[in-house]
Formats: sequence, structure tokens, C-alpha cells
Amino acid sequence: MQVHEKEVKAAAGERFQTVRIGPGISFRYLPDSKWKTLSIDVFCMAPVRRETVTKLAMVPRLARRGTSKFPTMRDLARRLELMYGASLGAEVTKVGPAQVLRFGIDLPSPAFLDPGSGGPIDGVNLGEAMSFLWDVATKPYLERGAYPEDRFETEREEQRRDILSIINHRPRYAMVRLVEEMSRGHDSGLPSWGLLEDLPKLDPRDTWETWAETLTACPISIYAIGEGARELGEILERARLEFPLPRAAKDSDPLKPQPPPEPSVPIQAEDFLPGEQTVLCMAFHTGITETDPDLAAFIMYEGILGGFPHSKLFVNVREKNSLAYFADTSLNTWRGMVVATAGIMDENREKVADLISEQVEAMRRGDISNEEIDNTRAGLVRRYRSESDSQSALVRRFLCQEIMGGPASEDELVARIQMVTRDDIVRVAERATLKGVYALRAKDDGSAD
Repeated sequence: MQVHEKEVKAAAGERFQTVRIGPGISFRYLPDSKWKTLSIDVFCMAPVRRETVTKLAMVPRLARRGTSKFPTMRDLARRLELMYGASLGAEVTKVGPAQVLRFGIDLPSPAFLDPGSGGPIDGVNLGEAMSFLWDVATKPYLERGAYPEDRFETEREEQRRDILSIINHRPRYAMVRLVEEMSRGHDSGLPSWGLLEDLPKLDPRDTWETWAETLTACPISIYAIGEGARELGEILERARLEFPLPRAAKDSDPLKPQPPPEPSVPIQAEDFLPGEQTVLCMAFHTGITETDPDLAAFIMYEGILGGFPHSKLFVNVREKNSLAYFADTSLNTWRGMVVATAGIMDENREKVADLISEQVEAMRRGDISNEEIDNTRAGLVRRYRSESDSQSALVRRFLCQEIMGGPASEDELVARIQMVTRDDIVRVAERATLKGVYALRAKDDGSAD
């Protein structure tokens, strides 16, 4: 690139190069030809707030229905076909404190197109592809300054059904409820898809105006991986990205809110849903986040406790004692906690809770075998090495680093994991303190006794 070349940064271990293309807008690119597709993603990052989270969760759904230039789903499909069968995606996720709206397109790599189509890069027409994606994100089809009423009602009903389907996915819902209970009403504990009770209150005009207002200041990152990524950057440097409302003239404030304080005593909460399986979640807080020097040891700790089939929870809760349908763990590196989750018979709740606590205590005492350490290290290395083969995994890693800090590449993380010692793991284990217990209890009629 010629313009802004001195602004391009590539820190040690990072795969992406970064170019600032406007206030609060960054372009991050990896021009690697190993993939058969060019992947382009636009990420718009907003703080999680009760008054906006459900509205913004609707935006990707409505974006897939049509743009000002291509007003119907059929029109969008035809345009994608003209781009050699490109695929379009739009979704909402949560990364740390941020509600992240993603709009993405995957194009065939220019190397795999017919040379007669106009050249190795021109055959894809990167400018048109980027313009199309930007319109999906910022220029939806509107009627009198609002989302069309019929489309809005359809997508609202689909969103309601999707949220209900999440509730029916017991382990995932239990995890969400645990975080909500531990957040004590703090907005950061809300899920990315919003709240079921807020859906009926949404209005097509207000939802659009909330999104247009969000776009005036939210940090935006555009990622491109594959052949043509560098050329796309040159196009973006020459282009002027348009917004529904004037964009702020200065850089957006970084999304750096602190997580809510952990409860001084462990919270105890439960809900009841029809079913045969109770899900028990236990949160152990360490305070170790993405930027902590002990992050790699924390990852090892979680892997030994419950991250693999050889881990303590799987072996001792599920296999030896036959008390769980499943038993595993997950990390929350923004909150600095590890969550143990088990699917159990309701009458075994206390037994399983005690057994999980016993495994945590065993690690605190240093009861960790060489085999557990070696197997966990090997499993983690395989897991993170596989990221280099996935465009989406590479983007997720860097997006996480962008929002929460920490390792920017799998190479850096693997190097740190390779250096973790038993003493490092025990040091993390000594910091693990129970802060929350949540049970999604199974009841035949869905109600408590």
C-alpha cells in the first residue's frame, strides 16, 4: 500500500497488518493465498446496554432481508450469484464487554477464477464486493425511514423462536443464567441476542434509528483474509465509507469497561424447566484475564480440570462415579473465571457439587499428574495450531485481542503454553474461589414443588 503505509503495524507474533482508514475504523488484512476464498468481515462493536441490546440483536436479521440497492432476498441472492456464488453472513455475538455485529462475505479466491473473467483480481471486482457488503451493514431497505413492518414482524418472531431454542439448549442457557445472576443486574451480563421480554416493545423505526445512531461512533474493524486482501485495503484507502448519520470526527472510545465485581459470598440460584436432566454450573473466580501473565497457566488449569476427556471432571464425576451425563469446563477470560458444568439427575445435585469442589481442591493441593499435564498441553497445542487453518478462527483470535487484549496469535499462545510448569498451574489453582452456583433443575411439569 502507498497511502498510510507508515500506519501499518504488525507486532511480533501477529498475523494481521493494520491500517487506520478513518476515525475509529481499522482495516486488518492477511494476504495469504493458501485459502480458496477471500473472507471479508465488518465488525461493529457496541457496549452491552439494556436499552439497546435487544434492538441491535435484530439488526443482522433485518440486514439479510435487503438493501437500498437490492431490496429483496431474491435480489441479494442474484447479486451473490454474479459474484461467482459468494456467500453472505450476518450475526450478533458477544466478546467480553462488547456486543459485536458481524457482516461478512466469502468470495472465491481470484486464483481459482477463469483468467478470462478480467484478471486475477479484477475478476472478483473487490470494490463492488466491498460496496455490497457495506450496504448490507449500513443501508438496509427502508420504507419511510423505518424497517418495513411486515419484515420486522417476521424477523421479530424468528428472533423469539431462536431465543426459545437457546432456552431449550439446557447447558448453554444454564451458563447464560449463571452469568446473569453473577452480574447482579450489571448490563454486561446480558446475552448478545437480547431479552425475550423486550422483543414485544420493539418498534421498526426506533430499531433503525438506534442502529444508525450506534454507527456514528462505535469502533469498526474490517478484516480480510486471502488473496486480494491487500488490494482491498488499497480500495478502502481511496474510498469514502458512507454512514446513515454523520460519523464522529474523532476516534471512538475503546470498549474497556470493567467487569462487575464478584459477589463477596457465592451466589446460589436455580430455575425449573421441564425435562429429565438438571444442569449444574459452578463458577470459580481467579481474576486472571487475557492480559494477565498467568493466562497460559489459567488455560492449562482449565484443561486439566475439565477441558478434555482425560480431565479430572470427566474421569471422576462422569466415569468413576457415573454421576453425570457430561462434565466439562469453560473459560471466561473477561471475568477471569472458569465454569464447571455437569448434566445430572436432579437428586444428585449436592453429590456432584461436592465432587466438583473436591477436584478443585485437589488441584489446589498440587494433585496433578505428569500425564495430566502432558496430555493437556498436547491437546491445547493441537487446538490452537488448528486455528491457523481456519480463516474464521484467526479472525476470532485477533478480534478477541483487539477488544480484551492478550495474545494476538496462536503462535504466541502456544509458545506460552509450552513454558507452563506445575508450579504455575498450582499458583492459579490457589486463586480459584467459588463465586456462583446455578442449577437449571429438571421438573416434569416445569414448576417447583
